[in-house]
Amino acid sequence: MTDFLVHVAVIAVVVLVGLLVWRRFAPVSFWLVVGFPVKALMIYGTWRAVASGCGLTRRRRRWRWTFPGLGG
Repeated sequence: MTDFLVHVAVIAVVVLVGLLVWRRFAPVSFWLVVGFPVKALMIYGTWRAVASGCGLTRRRRRWRWTFPGLGG
C-alpha cells in the first residue's frame, strides 16, 4: 500500500510540474485546453448562487402559458 501511495504522489508531482511548465511556455494553448474548461465548470457550478445574490433570478410563474386578455 505504501508503494502505491508513493507512486501516486510521484505521478501527481510530475503532472503538476508538467502543467506548470506548459502554462509558462504556452499560455494560449494552456488556456484553451485547461483554463477555459475549468473556469466554465466553476461558473456553471456556482451560477445559481451568484444569480440569486445579484437578483438575476426570478420566481417561476405558476401558470407558464398565459393568453392575452386573461389574468395570470
